[in-house]
Formats: sequence, structure tokens, C-alpha cells
Amino acid sequence: MNLRDKIVEKASLLFFHNGVKSMTMSDIANELGISKRTLYEVFRDKEELLEACISARMSKADEEMRALANNSEDVIDTMMHVYAQQMNEMRNLNRSVLHDLKKYYSHIFKKMECKQKEDIHYLLPLLNKGVQQGLIRPDVNFDIILWLVRSQFKAMMDDDYLPMDKYSTREFVQAIILSFIRGIATSAGNEKVDMIMENLKKKEDGREEE
Repeated sequence: MNLRDKIVEKASLLFFHNGVKSMTMSDIANELGISKRTLYEVFRDKEELLEACISARMSKADEEMRALANNSEDVIDTMMHVYAQQMNEMRNLNRSVLHDLKKYYSHIFKKMECKQKEDIHYLLPLLNKGVQQGLIRPDVNFDIILWLVRSQFKAMMDDDYLPMDKYSTREFVQAIILSFIRGIATSAGNEKVDMIMENLKKKEDGREEE
């Protein structure tokens, strides 16, 4: 791994766990064990580094989505793995990150929103495949459903819109994805949802006991 990639990897962890505004270039250099001068030789400023971190995160998400689609046995299995992935992402994300991006780096925030719109439409061929497998209902207007899901996730990025003091981000994501999948699945599809949810719960309980 070259120096640039090492910086992006470490800075991403620091930004997403601690928030963007609170992290300085000095903090990042110290965590990496390099001089601030070396850091500035690779990245012009904090904004350029942050943009590289967001781009790397989105690229990694694309790779994981393709891997899930290729390795999962059916559509329900794929979507539920995506659900588990989203849960893990939200668990490790400092809530202030979205606020900081929206307030101080609006152009990066807008890029994330555009990417989210693209990602949600990657589900269309997957949903059509689910209809052929008898796991997804054929009477669903997928364009409308995907628009609704995208709107819900967009609302999650607005601190003033959702009662975040009452429910966690994880709870919102769970409600959105489960209502989405259960609403479009056939009875056979929902049986698989229940089975996968039970397995995920067991894994969660096992991690909590460790």
C-alpha cells in the first residue's frame, strides 16, 4: 500500500468515527506517524483529503455491492446482506459526519446524494430477477418504490427532520429497509426474510456477548 492510500485509509477512520470538523491535518499526521509537511505534500488541504476519503468509501461500497450480487443465492439473500452492510456502516459512523459535510463541505455532500440516487437504481434488475424467482411480487411499481426508499434515506441526512434524540440511525435504517423488503416480497420471500433476520440477530447477540 502506497503512502497516499495509507493516508486515505487512516483519515477515513478518523473522519467517520470522530466527525470531520473536529479532525485537523495535524491530528491525522500524528495518527499516521508522519510530519504535517509530508501530509501536505500528498494532499493540498483537508478538503482534498476528505474528498479522497469519500470517493474511496463510495468505490468500496460499489465493489461490495457487486460482490454481494454475484455471491448471494437469490434476491432476498442479496438485499438482506445489503441491509446487514448498511447496519454495520451506520453503527460505525459518527452522526456529526453528515452534519459537518452538509454545513462545511456542501459540494461533497451533494456528490454523495447523487451517488445514492445511482445506487438505489442498481436494485432494479435485481428486483426483476426476484420476480422471476417468485420471491418479489410482480404487481409492484419498482420506480415508485425506489423513489420512496431514496426519499427516506435522504430524510435521514437531515438532522432537523428526524427525531434523532428519540431513535438511533440504526433503528431508522432497519425500519426503512425491512418495510421496503417485506412490502414487495411474496409469502415465500418473507419466509426467507424471517430466516435471515433470525440468523443476523444471533450474530448480533454473539457480538454483544464478546
